[in-house]
Amino acid sequence: MYSTEEKYIIATGSLATVIVAFLLNAAPVALPSIAKSFAMNNILQNWVDTIYLLSIAVFSIPCGKICQKYGLNKILKVGIIFFLIGTLGTALSLNASMLLLFRVVLGIGSALLNVSSIALIVEAMPNEKKGPALGIAVAAVYIGIALSPILGGSLIFNFGWQSLFIATIPVILLNYYLSNKIKKEWIHYDNNKFDINGTILYSVGIVLFIYGFTRILEFTGQILTIIGIILLVIFGIWELNSSNPIFEMKLFKNIRFAAANLACLFSYFATFMITYVYNYHLQYIMGMNSQTAGLYLIITPAIMVLMSILSGYLIKKIKGEYLTGTGLIILAVAFILLCTLSNTTPLEIILIAMTLHGIGYGLFSSPNTVLITTSVPEEETSKASASLSAMRLIGQTVSLGIFTTVFAIIMSNVVIEPKYYALLIESCHLISILAVIFVVIGAIISFLGLKGIKD
Repeated sequence: MYSTEEKYIIATGSLATVIVAFLLNAAPVALPSIAKSFAMNNILQNWVDTIYLLSIAVFSIPCGKICQKYGLNKILKVGIIFFLIGTLGTALSLNASMLLLFRVVLGIGSALLNVSSIALIVEAMPNEKKGPALGIAVAAVYIGIALSPILGGSLIFNFGWQSLFIATIPVILLNYYLSNKIKKEWIHYDNNKFDINGTILYSVGIVLFIYGFTRILEFTGQILTIIGIILLVIFGIWELNSSNPIFEMKLFKNIRFAAANLACLFSYFATFMITYVYNYHLQYIMGMNSQTAGLYLIITPAIMVLMSILSGYLIKKIKGEYLTGTGLIILAVAFILLCTLSNTTPLEIILIAMTLHGIGYGLFSSPNTVLITTSVPEEETSKASASLSAMRLIGQTVSLGIFTTVFAIIMSNVVIEPKYYALLIESCHLISILAVIFVVIGAIISFLGLKGIKD
């Protein structure tokens, strides 16, 4: 079905998404050990992850333009090198400052890989192969997520937190080897100057917004969030009027592109915080240890892997909006089940919700990625991929902020222990209700994307 060159492209792009997803989801497990090694206080400890996510956010949108200007294959290789340096440097860090520096490098590498890997697959594959190829790449993300709690936790527990990063290095080197097997380059020559003003507006705006939202309960966080939003609005206006924008805002005039991006955003609003609901209920309410809970938590990403591959083939026969909208409706059913959680809820109910979650999001994710990256002109593919990366990160950040806010309002600042379990359940109920609302809105937006189909 695929030529040798196409197989290398799919393998390279998919492996890149695996290593990014694995370290992104496994690294938080290492935070307590990292903090202990460098005697970090809780604020500095939080910055280990925050500075990494901010780096991805800052570089995702400019990376779309960089890929377009210098070539997808070349930028993918540069991303692998940055990722390797960041991973090795993190493992060998001698102090907190050195660690944070290499987390920035790792974030830059992650942004470059996130954008270039998907864009490369889209541009390299003929139309009839795009859906299945992207299905494999999206499935690879969930393989990385599924591996992170067990493999990552096991490495940290048995060999120390450094082993998490060292064990990833052979896979990174394999990724670089595979990338060198790709001989062709995809580049859209552009002799115009880089949009520095737009880059600064976006970078400062997204940093203030994301950092502010992580501290949304504080007055300072609220001010920073508002300033960030204002700067991002100014960025949008600037880009609309720029002759050489770093991100083509006019792409959002395309109904299918706009709908798919917004659906992606609302899906992350909902799903990211629901993973915490599963974890908290299994460990606190049901009394499972982290290892047992981790085994159950694999269910959702494992099903997503299978469904992502399947939906990648289905989009060849069914309009993407029908698949994404249906997937989000299935998610709504899963989250409605979570609205009924109590201290007597049978484990089977949670497992059904996890299963529906995997089916629904697996049905949504691959087709939505196809819609975002193929509903624009081919020369704009890298920018569309950058938009997808930005939507994912903003959605996750806002979701975590909502989760924190709900817990703070209902439970206040308390240690979670048995006497507060009733409040914990109440918090999870409200989060589940909000998640249902978000995915229903996302489903409506997905179906609206059908209006953008040209007869």
